[in-house]
Amino acid sequence: MQAAREQDGAAGATEDAKLEKRARILCIACGMWMTAVTMVVPTRAPMVLQIKKGDAALTARAMGLMSTCAALIELVVNPILGKLSDEHGRKLFMMMAPVVNAFLHTLVAARPNSLSMQFIDRMISGSMIFAFLAPAQAALADLFSHNTNKLGLWTAEYMMYFGVGTTIGPLIGSKLGGARSFFLSSLTFLATLAYINTTFEETLPESSKKKFKFSDINPVAFLKLFKDRTTGLLAGAGALQSFGDYVNIYDINNLFMIKVLGYGPSQIGNFATTVGITQSVGGKVSKEIIQRVGLKPFTLFSNMMWAIGMSTMGTARSTAHAFFALALWTFGHSRNSGVSTYMQKYGQAQDMGKAEIIAANGNLLAYIKVLIPLFYSNLFAWATSNGRNMPGLPYFMISTLTMLSQLTFMAAAPQD
Repeated sequence: MQAAREQDGAAGATEDAKLEKRARILCIACGMWMTAVTMVVPTRAPMVLQIKKGDAALTARAMGLMSTCAALIELVVNPILGKLSDEHGRKLFMMMAPVVNAFLHTLVAARPNSLSMQFIDRMISGSMIFAFLAPAQAALADLFSHNTNKLGLWTAEYMMYFGVGTTIGPLIGSKLGGARSFFLSSLTFLATLAYINTTFEETLPESSKKKFKFSDINPVAFLKLFKDRTTGLLAGAGALQSFGDYVNIYDINNLFMIKVLGYGPSQIGNFATTVGITQSVGGKVSKEIIQRVGLKPFTLFSNMMWAIGMSTMGTARSTAHAFFALALWTFGHSRNSGVSTYMQKYGQAQDMGKAEIIAANGNLLAYIKVLIPLFYSNLFAWATSNGRNMPGLPYFMISTLTMLSQLTFMAAAPQD
């Protein structure tokens, strides 16, 4: 009997090692993807600013409109891709997004002074961010949904690689500048495609596939999450957190750096690189904290640190002050780990597919993304025009909404 237990233990350890190897591949793919995505972060705003002949307010409004259009596309794309991913698997859609973005970034590289090309690229490539990350996150849930704590740990690990990508991408992009950053980004998307094609094994088993129905194509797919009180509150908590997500605020970050600190493309790139470092370190630190205290105490801590960090950024008037705020951000980047993990648990209890849960949540966030860029860009324009000098106002708004998110999460009261 002892020998049988030892044999079972060895088999279990071997299976865990296989799962972790597959999860690591997902994390590396995420890092490569975010390297390609963020390579153009420090260069797009200066390119649009140049097209707008140096007018920061007009640039803010133009870039806000780009992001809003990207979110409108997500409203249609998210539910469809989520359902299709639950039927056809994750790999197909993780390969589709790099192809689309590589093509669009190549067009921008060919026509760097075209505002219309910037619009087309930002709208479609922005919506493709979710098209890649959603099936990747669903793949993690495929591997670890049987263990809430492990899923939370690997979500934090995933965010660490996410941070590695957002560190390397802006660093390279700021050195290249303009059209060259878009061209190399397209090549990096193709490298991501090749990596997934050669290393990634499909994680969705045949027994878990859910048939796609056209009747499921729904622009308000997120409403399914609100049929249950717990998933509804969790979705609300995540929605409030999303107002501070880096992908939703990096345009305002760039304009803040230009307006307040007088940064150019190289300095904006250094700032964005540092944000990536804090994300990478934050993912590692978050994993350790979750292991020690659990998901719920970690969520409280990370939300508080994000709120404090955003308020600190809002008062920054020097490089040292801004980078101190970034140091505080380290502990808040993975604040959604608990929310998303519990949403999988309670969503699956309602017979929702893993990618369907992510897509429904993404559908909700897409509506918010429609509002966020316009809201922040107009808030920034108002706060810095007609004699007003309050460029940090968007950051104070993020701080307030983050604390509201924590209260909503506590009201959900998810159980381990």
